[in-house]
Amino acid sequence: MEHHSNKLSSFLHTSLVHKYGFTLAEVLITLGIIGVVAAMTMPTLINRTQNKQLETAFKKAYSVQSQALLYTKQSLGVENLNLSFADYDAANKVYPHKMEFQNEYYKQLKVAGQCKYDKPVRNYSNTADAYIDLGNHNPDRQLPDGSCCSVNINGMVINITVDINGAKKGPNRVGHDIFVFRVDSNDKLLPVKMSKKYTEDELKDIENNFNSEHSDVNSTVSQAGSPCSVDSSQKGNGLGCSWYAMNDINPDDETKGYWVSLP
Repeated sequence: MEHHSNKLSSFLHTSLVHKYGFTLAEVLITLGIIGVVAAMTMPTLINRTQNKQLETAFKKAYSVQSQALLYTKQSLGVENLNLSFADYDAANKVYPHKMEFQNEYYKQLKVAGQCKYDKPVRNYSNTADAYIDLGNHNPDRQLPDGSCCSVNINGMVINITVDINGAKKGPNRVGHDIFVFRVDSNDKLLPVKMSKKYTEDELKDIENNFNSEHSDVNSTVSQAGSPCSVDSSQKGNGLGCSWYAMNDINPDDETKGYWVSLP
């Protein structure tokens, strides 16, 4: 009786092993499939995580800069910041009160050092090295949290540029981690928004019809329309991205979010 019982147990064990076990080939095939799926999905997941970090850093940077602007106005005791410090001396071609504002603003930000970029900052679409003078494509003052900032007064407007994660972290591209804001007539810090998407032909017309007595042609063409588009190869592409980043709207497709669709 015991002999038959052992045979039955052995049979059941063998049957279960054959029914539920996996061969080495099956295991390797399964692992291969998992590896392929992981290779396909991991870059997307990593990009989403990085872009979410950039979004969080953007919101923090805007809050820090807005607060510093408020404290700067209070400290300087003026009615209007642009009227007081963005006034242009045409005879001498200077903004005579520019340094006073810069020094106080940097003081309120508790600037901790200098920001240095190892490589040229790129534009939004990564088609050219960035260039903007209505702001600064490589902000050079380091804040205690590691972000970078610069103040530039140009076009009779106070422009503030922020690298939200610092010079040593990527991607160092305007519209990705570098953003430009302007102080409006009510002393509010406003994100810059693209005013027009220029075609290459339109930009060429601007260049051909340019009057060099008024300003630099390269600067004008690079920044025309405050560009922010994957289709633009202007060196200033990204100048007008701050508004879209603030409102989480893709500048080329309003049905998509800004941060999830960075080019």
